[in-house]
Amino acid sequence: MEHQSSTPALTASESGEVVLRPPRTLRYLAYAQAATGALLIVATVYAFWIQAFIPALCLGFMGLSAIGATLPFLAGSVKLGPDGLHNHHRDSVSQVYLAWDGINALERRRRLWTEAVVAVSPATSVTLGAPIRLRLRRDPRFDAAVADLSRRSGIAVTRGRSLLTWRYAFAHLAILTTWTLVFVTFDPIWHHQAWPGRKEAHALPDPCRVLAPTANQMLPKSTPARFPFDGNPVCHFGAISLRLEYRLYEYRTGQDGGIEQAKERFREGPGGPTPEDKDARPLPNVGDEAVIVASTYQDATRVKQVQVSARKGNVVIWLVYTPRLKGWDSTDEAAAIAERLARTAAGRVVLG
Repeated sequence: MEHQSSTPALTASESGEVVLRPPRTLRYLAYAQAATGALLIVATVYAFWIQAFIPALCLGFMGLSAIGATLPFLAGSVKLGPDGLHNHHRDSVSQVYLAWDGINALERRRRLWTEAVVAVSPATSVTLGAPIRLRLRRDPRFDAAVADLSRRSGIAVTRGRSLLTWRYAFAHLAILTTWTLVFVTFDPIWHHQAWPGRKEAHALPDPCRVLAPTANQMLPKSTPARFPFDGNPVCHFGAISLRLEYRLYEYRTGQDGGIEQAKERFREGPGGPTPEDKDARPLPNVGDEAVIVASTYQDATRVKQVQVSARKGNVVIWLVYTPRLKGWDSTDEAAAIAERLARTAAGRVVLG
C-alpha cells in the first residue's frame, strides 16, 4: 500500500481524504506479469500465423488472464473520503462507492500470495484495491491503513474466510491441467514447420531424375512411368523394375507434425520394409534412418528383390529394385545398386 503524499496513513486520514494504492512491490510484480502476458499474446499471433490454432487459443487465454489479473494492482485505487470510500480502476465504469454507514463489515481475506480487505454491505461485497499486502512479509503501512479504514467506518476489521479454498484451488488446477493437456498432447506448437530450429522439406525432388542414370546404364533408352499420387511423386522403370516413391508429410490442423508423421509411417512401412522386419538391416548415411531388405534365391548368390525404406526429416522414401537383366542380379551388385540409389534419393531431399 502506498499513499499519494509522503505523510503517514494515520495523519492523512485526519485531513479528510486519502488515496490508497497497492504497494510498489506488488506493482513491480504486476508489471512483470503483464509483460509475460504481453509476450504470450505475441506468441498467440505467431501461433495463428503458422496455423497452430489450438496452441494459439491456449496461449491467448493465458496471456489475457495474466494481463487481466494485474489490472487491480496497476490501475486500482481506493479513495477514502469523509462520507465513504470509492473503489475504482481509474475509470467511471468499474467505480464503486460505499458510504461509511452502509458498510456492515470489513474483513481481511487471504489469497495465495496476498491479503486484502473486503467491504460488505447489504447489497454487495467489494474486494478493495487497497490496502493490500504480500503475505510473505509484514507491512506496517498496510496495518496503518487498515486501522485508518476501521476508524473512518467505525467498524472493527475482522479476519474473514480465506479466498484460497479447496474448491477455488481445485477449479484453477483443473483449468490449468486441461489447457496443458490440450496444448501438449493435441496440438504441440513445437511440432509445426515454422517452429524455430525445426527443419522440414517443403517440396519433393523428381524421382525419375534419381533413377534415370542407373536405369539408362542398365537399359539404354528405357522409359519411365510417372504417377503423381496426391502430389507425392512415384517413378517406375518397368523394363528393369526400378521403383522410387517420395511421400511428404506436413502439419494439418488436428494432426501431428510432419516429422512425427514421417517417423510413424517409416516404422509402419506401408510401402517398404520396417526396422522390425525379418532380415532388415540398418542402412547408414541414408537420411535420418533407413533399412534395407534383400530376398534371394535358394543359392543366395542372386537377388529376387531389394527394398529400402528411408526417412529424412518429414519425407519418407521407398525404393524397390527387382533385377530382371542377367548380370545385374548378383547379391552384392544388386544391394550396391539399391544402396546407391537410396543414398542419392535421400540426398536430393532439401530441408529448410
